[in-house]
Amino acid sequence: MADAVSIFMSIGLSEQKAKETLKNEALSSTLKKAIEQAQGLLGSAGIEKTAGTLLYNMVTRLKDSNRLSFLTEYIITRKITSELQLSVALDFLKSHPQENLDQLEFEAACGVGVVVTPELIEDAVELIIRKHKDQLLAERYRFNMGILMGEAFRFVLFR
Repeated sequence: MADAVSIFMSIGLSEQKAKETLKNEALSSTLKKAIEQAQGLLGSAGIEKTAGTLLYNMVTRLKDSNRLSFLTEYIITRKITSELQLSVALDFLKSHPQENLDQLEFEAACGVGVVVTPELIEDAVELIIRKHKDQLLAERYRFNMGILMGEAFRFVLFR
């Protein structure tokens, strides 16, 4: 048991979270598989805390264990680097259950390779505010900011 706790702690989980995870046999077994695969891909280098957090979140939310190695590789090779990308990846896999997956379509959907800079965010915000300026001035505090946030997100991710 202590060995499994140290394995889970090696990816950045707290001791308490590692012990909690051990109580769920299915979760701990799947997480061990993901960690072993990640260590196999990395060799002697350790798993970074951000990648470890993504691995843990992936394992807790992944329904199809056949996709475990596929997603683990994307996380460890830093193609999926954020919680948002992971959520989109999991949604994509859920909506595309077929065995043969179009990797380019998957990568495009997840924003693999998209680098978001502060300048890009600033440009997106300026463009979107300019687009909605009249409505913003008319509605002021009643304006639904979710519209702006959604457009900014799509602009940055799918530019």
